[in-house]
Amino acid sequence: MQLNDVLTIRDGRFYLEGKPFAEISFNKFDLFWQLYYLLKDGKGETQEYADMVASQDRALAELGEMGFRSIRIFAAPWGIWEFRPIFNDAQKRESIFYRAMDMALDLCDKNGIKVNYSLGASTFTDTVRVGDEWQRGEEHERELVANPESRCRQELYRYIDEVVTHYKNRKTILMWEISNEVTLNADMMPGPEKICQGQRMPNLADVARFFDDVAKRIKANDPLRLVNSGGSCMRGCQWNMYTKDAWLVDTIEEQNKAIDLLYAGSAVDVLDIHYYTNNHDICTCGDGQEIPMNLATYMESASRIERPLMIGEVGGSMVARDNNPENRKIYEETPDYYDSYWDPNSVKWVKSLCDEIVDSGTQLTYWWCYSSDRREEQTAPSFDVKKGKTDAVLTIIADANKRLKATLGA
Repeated sequence: MQLNDVLTIRDGRFYLEGKPFAEISFNKFDLFWQLYYLLKDGKGETQEYADMVASQDRALAELGEMGFRSIRIFAAPWGIWEFRPIFNDAQKRESIFYRAMDMALDLCDKNGIKVNYSLGASTFTDTVRVGDEWQRGEEHERELVANPESRCRQELYRYIDEVVTHYKNRKTILMWEISNEVTLNADMMPGPEKICQGQRMPNLADVARFFDDVAKRIKANDPLRLVNSGGSCMRGCQWNMYTKDAWLVDTIEEQNKAIDLLYAGSAVDVLDIHYYTNNHDICTCGDGQEIPMNLATYMESASRIERPLMIGEVGGSMVARDNNPENRKIYEETPDYYDSYWDPNSVKWVKSLCDEIVDSGTQLTYWWCYSSDRREEQTAPSFDVKKGKTDAVLTIIADANKRLKATLGA
């Protein structure tokens, strides 16, 4: 492996194989998951598994044919408490985890697609799911994120050392991602104790140190590749949650203080956000609050901290057409809003968001999501984009990808 084989940054621009690289593509988040869970259930030699491989191959072929060259995937199983005994058993690690991941990456290679490999670092806690309830064990997210000597952090490091070393010579890997949306758990309340739904939470400074520590650990195993955080946008009150334990909406200046705390001087190479717009064409965060930051201001922030901007997830905020009072209010305010990407109303909203991405010059964006096999994505409200079902939206995104590449010379 040489530097030209991986994504790099020169003068604020992404390069791949010696050429400028820019893309608007998709999250195919469940590519690995669908294969892994069938193998975990002992179905590796069944027609069901063969059909799933064919389904994933078909989706990747569609993306490749439309000119998309990379995707973002979730590369750690959702249920970490079930994954531990598999990963810690050498035989099961090989026959279940690596077999599933090797197949996922082989399919990507076949279709000329590279992956942003999200490691799922923030899931390594003692929390387990029992029925419909979460049960918190000895070490919570605060211990994992805030204490480098915690048992869960050391377990995470063993996982990173194993997986990153195993795949560092595989050209399929575009870059490593630490985890998904860790920033949204920072300073979660109620109260200064930072305990939310029975779980001890880290503060924003803890998350900043975690990102830096984990990025350095990844790079110790793979010095060539870039690392992004997967950290999402800030909550609309991120800085005030950190400094005042208050749900007070930040100013742009306060949002930038939070960005500086997380990334200025960090081993993380990219300013990585998730960007979902509502019926006012304004970005919202996990609690539905509007954020005083658009892509133009995020680009200014990225320039200030000397990092390229990446959007790990982008999309609209779907709203169900039901009797929920809040949902009904949105459709009363905005009758032409939408509940899915197959809703004809979605076209103008998707076009507006794609135009914002291209006009901002954001170099790397992953739309949420392409051809999911999850049952819940098959009916509205749904974020799924699928060939043959959402062709109008798919055409807009593919065209935006071409426009971005032409604009940036990629």
